[in-house]
Formats: sequence, structure tokens, C-alpha cells
Amino acid sequence: MAISISASDIKRKAGIDSADTTYDSSINSLISEMQSSIEYSIADAYLNDTANVKLQATLKLGILEIITGEFIEQMKRETGSTEQFSAGGITIGPSAVTGVDLIQQGATRLSPYLKSVLPMISESGSASSSLDRDTIFSTGEEVW
Repeated sequence: MAISISASDIKRKAGIDSADTTYDSSINSLISEMQSSIEYSIADAYLNDTANVKLQATLKLGILEIITGEFIEQMKRETGSTEQFSAGGITIGPSAVTGVDLIQQGATRLSPYLKSVLPMISESGSASSSLDRDTIFSTGEEVW
């Protein structure tokens, strides 16, 4: 993989203390599960342009946001993660941050670089504005 995403990157983005190793195994599994498929969806021209540091940083950030968003959503499904406790006007409970928002942000960031937005060869059209006329070829030049 051209872009390096680590468990510490995910923990930083998710707001988890870097010393907390509780989620490292699940984060590393999620990275290995998701990163290659996300990178596969990015056009090779962008992914392989390693000389363009700003482009690579943008791609890394988009991938990081998507994986972190998925990790946050997985954490929300753990037992007790959505419980709240209120006393004296203070509520203690889960963060209001949703992984879905982060996933969408990453997807939006990566959208201009995806293979799916590149024009397909079969979809390319003619640049001529005279589509109703036949092209006549001569030995020297093209005549309309």
C-alpha cells in the first residue's frame, strides 16, 4: 500500500489516548480490511503520484477519515457504549460525534480522485459541433 495508516493515526482522529492499547488489535484489523479496498477505488494516476506530497496527504486524510468513522461506529455497537447517566443537570454518556459524518467527510474528500469519476472510453463523445454531417477525408486535409 502506498499510503501508510497506523493505529495511532486512527486513535488520534477518534480522540483515544495514544497510550490506550485496548483497541489496537481491532484497529489494525480494520485498517488491513478497509485500506486496500479504499485504495483500489482511487485512480492509479493519483495513488502512484508519490512526488505530489499534498495530493498524498489529501488521499491519506480521506482514507483515515473513512476508517476512523467505521471504527467509531463499531465502538458505538459495543455493550454499554450508548448508556447515559444524568445527575444535577450533568449528563455523562457517549460522545455526540458520529462515525457516519466522518465517513461522509472522507468520501467527499476522495471523490474527485476515484476511478468511478474518470470518463469511460466507451462514453467519450465527439468534440465536433457538426454531428449531422458526414466527415469527408481527402489526401491533404479534413473537409466538412
